[in-house]
Amino acid sequence: MQSAVKHSLHSESEAAINKLINIKLTASYTHVSLGMYSDRHDVALPNFSRFFLELSEKEREQAESLLEYQNLRGGRVLLQNIAKPSREDWKGGLDAFSFSLEYQKSLNNSLQDVHHIASTHTDPHVSFYFFTHFLLDSHETIKKLGDHISILMRLRSSEPNGQMGEYLFDRHTL
Repeated sequence: MQSAVKHSLHSESEAAINKLINIKLTASYTHVSLGMYSDRHDVALPNFSRFFLELSEKEREQAESLLEYQNLRGGRVLLQNIAKPSREDWKGGLDAFSFSLEYQKSLNNSLQDVHHIASTHTDPHVSFYFFTHFLLDSHETIKKLGDHISILMRLRSSEPNGQMGEYLFDRHTL
């Protein structure tokens, strides 16, 4: 049955939003994995853990925002299975941040895809919503992750395996 409030929401935009909801929930799950990795006794980087868990929370909140937006526009929410993270272990904080950066770039591509679909179907509301609520934030997160990686690489370059640099970064930067 067609929603009484659905107006100018193209079915392709509706499907793309549903796909993005799943992507955001998977991202939240993946960042929980990164946070728990950082909190393990053999890694012991509590501020790395806090950073990743905050990213997880932000992704979950954005997924909830998309759910609410889909309902607001009269679309149908179709939840999908959430895939487990593609990795379960990392080689330290720098590897975890590098993984998160690449993951965030792929999330940004998914956001741009939805923005493009909305633009193609002349839906300025979806375009504006995604630009203001998601794309700008995504670019800021990519910048922050890149900055952290640059600092970590400089700290690690002064010692053979970089563990002291990660420890100092965890204690004094995050």
